[in-house]
Amino acid sequence: MEHRQLVHFLAVLDSGSLTAAAQRVGLTQQALSKSLSRLENELGGKLFERGTRGMTATRLGESISEYARDIIASAGKLRHTASAALGLERGRLVVGLSPISAASLLGKRLTQFAQNYPNVRIDVEGGIDRDFVAALHRGELDIALSSQVGGQYDGILLEQVFSEPWGVGGCVNNQALQDAQSISDLADGKWIIGRNTDLLDDIIAETFSNAGLPMPKPGIMTTSVLFSLHALSQSDFLAILPQSLCRDFNGILWRDLSDGAWISPIYMMRRRRAHMDELVSVLLRELKG
Repeated sequence: MEHRQLVHFLAVLDSGSLTAAAQRVGLTQQALSKSLSRLENELGGKLFERGTRGMTATRLGESISEYARDIIASAGKLRHTASAALGLERGRLVVGLSPISAASLLGKRLTQFAQNYPNVRIDVEGGIDRDFVAALHRGELDIALSSQVGGQYDGILLEQVFSEPWGVGGCVNNQALQDAQSISDLADGKWIIGRNTDLLDDIIAETFSNAGLPMPKPGIMTTSVLFSLHALSQSDFLAILPQSLCRDFNGILWRDLSDGAWISPIYMMRRRRAHMDELVSVLLRELKG
């Protein structure tokens, strides 16, 4: 039985889909299926049943799940202990970053940490909160930074470490956006609508309501930040975006038209029972500035 087989098993268990699990662990579906088959052969039974709703754990799969999580977590603790023994001269950290966190000042502070400690290897994994929760429980991440936190998660510590301002983004040549004094001046705008946090959605809706406007109807709906930025730079569409994503993107004008009301907190996420070694402690201190 190999460590990676348990990682593959938990990826399928947490996602409920062979396709999603394969993407998460960076394998083809065929390779992931073979890994699961080898584990099933060693254990002597099937771990999953395939149905219309995806992959469902069998009784055997359910019975070993907590043991598998403990083994993965113990392996992570072993790595942390080794890093602590080596001090800040050598070691390894695995950090999850959401797109907004990566573009914010936190991304720059993480880069600065890597420059200050050149012998510490830092692995950065992209994703959003639900990806990070599963990876933290599997012991695959030391910490994660995300603005898209849907609430409290069992076994996960949340701590706000930064705040990101949001505003209206558009092409630098968009005259309406250049001249706008308030959100009401963009009542006739065409909008690209993406995914915000629930709290921010409420605040944005309140701003539009106070201006006597309904929430903008999407001309384009997307979950791709990169598409949004490219589309904005080449058209007269508008979008509500964090300042950090627009700041360094050529051709984008960003305006605060909410008088500073659109603020999204960025949270540090960490497994509640995870060992806090010196590397993680120093990184958190530097991320907080």
